[in-house]
Parts: sequence; C-alpha cells; structure tokens
Amino acid sequence: MKYGTKQRLAALVLTALLAFGTAQAQEPVSERDDFYLAVNGPTLAEKQIEPTEPSWSWFKEQSLKNTKILEQELHEIAAKEGSYAKGTPEQKISDLYRCAVDMKRRDATARQHLQDVLAPVRQAETTDELTQALLQVREASGASVFVDYTADRMPDSLRYAARIVPTETILSKYELEQEPHPGAWQAYKTYIADVLAEAGCPAEEAARQAEAIFAMEQRWAPAMLSSEERNDFAVLNTMYRRNEIEAFLPHMDGRRLLSSWKLTKEKKLFLADAAYLQKLDEAYVQDNLPLLKSYAVFRIMDGFAPYADRRLRDLQRSYTQYRFGITKSRSDEETASRMVQGLLPYEFGQIYMKDHCSPDAVRDVKAMIDEIRGVYRERLLKNDWLGEDTKKEAVGKLDALRVFVGGPAADDKPIVEDMPDVIAEADGGDLLRNIMHNAVLVQAQVHRLIGTDFDPDKWYAFQPQDVNAAYIPANNSITIPTGILNPPFYSPDASYGANLGGIGVVIGHEISHAFDPNGSQYDKDGNMKNWWTAGDYAMFQQKAAAFAPYYSRYEVAEGLYENGALVANEAIADCGGLSVATEIAGGDEETLRDLYRNFAAIFASKMTPQLLLQSVQTDPHPIMQARVNGALSATDSFYEAYDVEDGDGMYVAPEERVKLW
Repeated sequence: MKYGTKQRLAALVLTALLAFGTAQAQEPVSERDDFYLAVNGPTLAEKQIEPTEPSWSWFKEQSLKNTKILEQELHEIAAKEGSYAKGTPEQKISDLYRCAVDMKRRDATARQHLQDVLAPVRQAETTDELTQALLQVREASGASVFVDYTADRMPDSLRYAARIVPTETILSKYELEQEPHPGAWQAYKTYIADVLAEAGCPAEEAARQAEAIFAMEQRWAPAMLSSEERNDFAVLNTMYRRNEIEAFLPHMDGRRLLSSWKLTKEKKLFLADAAYLQKLDEAYVQDNLPLLKSYAVFRIMDGFAPYADRRLRDLQRSYTQYRFGITKSRSDEETASRMVQGLLPYEFGQIYMKDHCSPDAVRDVKAMIDEIRGVYRERLLKNDWLGEDTKKEAVGKLDALRVFVGGPAADDKPIVEDMPDVIAEADGGDLLRNIMHNAVLVQAQVHRLIGTDFDPDKWYAFQPQDVNAAYIPANNSITIPTGILNPPFYSPDASYGANLGGIGVVIGHEISHAFDPNGSQYDKDGNMKNWWTAGDYAMFQQKAAAFAPYYSRYEVAEGLYENGALVANEAIADCGGLSVATEIAGGDEETLRDLYRNFAAIFASKMTPQLLLQSVQTDPHPIMQARVNGALSATDSFYEAYDVEDGDGMYVAPEERVKLW
C-alpha cells in the first residue's frame, strides 16, 4: 500500500480536529486522496465534542438522542412516584430515580453503608482472615476484590459453567506499563490516596499506600492479557480442572474460595488469564497484609463511588474526567437519569420499543438481511479455495443464522435481571443500599445458571435503545436493535445506496463475523468445533493474516498507528460487509457513490487525545480514518466509482488489497 505525503498531511489535519474539537477552513481534500476526510471534513469542522463527553460520533449522537427520549419518559413516570405496584417497571424506575437524585439522603447514608461493608476488612489480622472478610463483603454487598466468578456457556455444549474472573485493575495493562502522558501516573496515585483518606486513612499513610498500590499493579501488568488475547475466543474459552485452579491460588486458598462459592461439583471451569491470577496470588502473603487491606478498601470504595455521597462520587468523577480529557461534569439530574437508564436497561428498552420500533423498518431490515445472506451464500458456493466439505458446513452455518431485529418481546426477559428489587425511600431505601442489595441478588441469579442450559433462541445482545449491532457465536445470531435504525445508518427516506452503505454494511459486517478467525471456530449450533478441512483452514488463516499488516500502516494521528493485529477481525468484517453491499449495488455508479459516501459518513468521529490513545491500545475496531479508507482501498469497485489511480492517496496495488469473503 502506498501511504504518501498526502495521507500524512490528512492525518495531521485529523489530529488537529481530534485534539481541539474544532477546525479552521482547510483546503478541500480529494476523495481520491483521503475519502474519509473528503466526506467528513465539513461534519468534523462543525461537530463539537461536548464538554461532558470524551468523543463525538454519529453512534454517540444517536445514543444521546435515545437517552434524552428515555429521560423524558423517566420524568413522566417519576411524576407519579408512589402510585405503582411493587415490582412493576414503573415502580423500580420512579423509586430508583428518587434514590439517585436525592443527594441529601445519599450524603447522609452512604458512608455508613461503606463503613459497615469495610469493617471486616479492617479487622483482619492475617491473610486467612482477610479472605474470610472479603467473602463477607461479597455476601453483604456484591463487591469482590482480587477474584470472583460468573457463568458462561461451555464451548462444546449448552451447559453453563463457572468462569473464574481475576479483578481487573482500573488502569489498563498499557497505562500501567507506559505512562500515557506526563502526570498521568501521579494523578492516579493522588486519586488512590484521596480515596484512602476518605476512608479514614491519615494523609501521609494514604500517600505511602497509594505508591505501594500503584507499584503492585505495575508488577501485575506483564502478566495481564494483551488486548489481542482479550479478543481471542480461543484464549477466552480456556478451561481448567477444578484442582488446577485451586493450585493456582495457594495463598488465597483456592479450595476454600471455590467451596465458599458453592462451586464444589464443577469438574472444569473457565479461566482465560491464569498467569495474571497467579500473579495476584503471589502478592497475597502475610508480609503484604497492610497493602492488601488498603487495596481492598480502595477498590471497594472506588467501585461504589458513583452511588455514594457527593464527596466520594466527585473524587472519582474528577479523576475519570482527567483520564479521558472530559472538561465538564453533568448535572446531578442528568447523571441520575443516565444512571437509572443504565441500571434498568430492559425496562427502558421495553419503553423505547413502544414508540420507536417501526414494524415497517423491521420488515425492511429483515428483507435486507435475507438479501445479504443470499449474496454470502452464493459467494461461499462459488468460492475457489474452499473444498466441498467445508463449503457445505459454511453454507449450513449461514442458513442456520438466527436473526434478531428490533428488540426482545415483553416475555423475553433477560436471564439475569439487573435490578430485581428496588427499595423505595419510604421503605428505608437509598441509592447505595439498593446497589448493594441488587448486586447480591444478581450474584444469586448468576450462580443459579451454572449447570443449566443456554437457550439459543433468546434475545441476548444489546437493548432496543442501543446504537449498535452484534454477532453472537454462542447461538450463531446477528442482532440489529431498533436504536441503530435511524439516520445516518438507516432511513426509509434515504436512497437505496445510502441505506446499503449504512445499515447494509452493518448487517454484512455482523454476518462476516461468523467467518472471521473467532467466529470460524464455532459451528452452526454455536459449539466451538473445527468444521474445516486442514487445507482449507490453512488457506483461510493465510488470507486472514494479511489484514494485520495492511491496517498497521495507517497513521490515525501524528506518530500513532493502528494496531493491525488487534483490529484484524473487525477489519475483516468491515471489508466483508462493504464488499457484499457493493455487489448488491451492482454497477450503478450513483448507487455506489451513495453507498461509499454513507459508509464513510457513519464512521465520522472525534475523540479527545486521551481516548484516542486508549482506543488504539484496547479497542478491537479500527479507528475512524483507517476504518473507512482501509476498507475502501481494498474494494475494487471503489476505484472505478471515483477514478482512483496509482499515485492517489487512496490507491493500493491490486496484489496488496486484502480480501477474504
């Protein structure tokens, strides 16, 4: 791929847009040199990153619109607070909102809840007593420190098994290993010290403990999974025998932990990051007891900070804003509204569905899915590098694809309910009490899943109000929620090409995930099973491997390059979705141009420099300019639609263009 002076200049312009949230008039960029910037330059100059946000994008803008719509619904429900029957969605929404927005009550009650939860930790005099104290904390509040468990479908059957989950650090592996910018590490240590001081630790001791906590987390960082590993399903589905996991935890007493969690009958359990878990256990020794207790206090306080009193909440909020480059706090009312929507997503999803899920749009999108699936089917059948046996399996998987559009039916409730029981203030409830109470109830629901069977016909991915889409390998399904069926992604009034470039590419993207390096490991029934012949899989891996170096050559800001190895799966899906949409458009130049322009438009985005760096390090999706230009430069018909030639910034030699499906 040729990545010349024109593209480097465009990247510098984009860097300015990202860093300052605005732009002066720039010399127009040619579509043949930088299609992303040519299409989105005016939008990027106009759109501002709101001071309460770390980014702007059409995904974000539509999501905020949906949030505002539901905020109005919330206020109408809250106006009749106290009139609803216990357990109804309206009762939970109105009473939880009252608890969230009542800062006076939060200020009066939160610290006592925290002191009660922390008391056993403070009293521990040995690591054995600390283990017992942390089990008490989990039982009383749902909070966990160092290690916990959840439930996941087993890779080769429908049964749910336990997944052992070491506690993640607040900073990422990359932020711990290399300071993101001058002052970032000191700001984190100051935040730790401030939280410990709020918990009652003298200031000088809090500062010493903060230094020690940060140093301990830095020692853990090399053992953490890389971003690539965290997005590798083979790694995530690693399982160990029960006695192996017990052996990983000699200091925490693994046998005692599993027995306390009532995981006594499990023969195998998921554990993706065994090395990291062992690293945590290495630190869990008597000589480190004061440090371990301080760490537990800090993590518990930090975990509950959003729901606590103003002082603790604002400590965390100020640090988070610094970390992501946010310049302004939301009002208490807006914060409470967003919080309640996030804590009761199913209830708000059903509300959103009533007025915003158009049957016509659902039918239209399902018809588009059928059309796109048909193109994939023909491509698989005509494929010249797959053998007949592999083709048969691939087509069978495609034909068995489950399709979910719109949102779940009213009786299709989530397998784990986020807030089963909201206690009203009149009954002694407050925000933090409700959070702790429901966290315990959620843990019980998760535990009850273990040993039961996964239902492949349920709605699992996203809520109706979410502006997103998904492929789930565990039930071989794609999900297109109502929230994304809005401009610029989809509109009944848009041209056919524009809808193909928006929701059409999104659909094709998700179907492509069934045949990316992760999805390809699952069969039509969602079992992790090798259905490939050895020769076909070797060819598949060879073609897929080309995507990492191809995308790594894109500079997304000055001196900052895309991580091709991390984004390869999503890039494969982008290129697959764009290629199929292109085939459906045929040779009509106007349709193709509408398609490509809207494909570029939907990914218009601006981020604070802090978020951009973290996204490159941890987000498996390509970044804006690389995402659009990379996929287009790999699409042959794009060259014809825009007369792209050798020497243009968008030009990639035919032999270097990546293709899979």
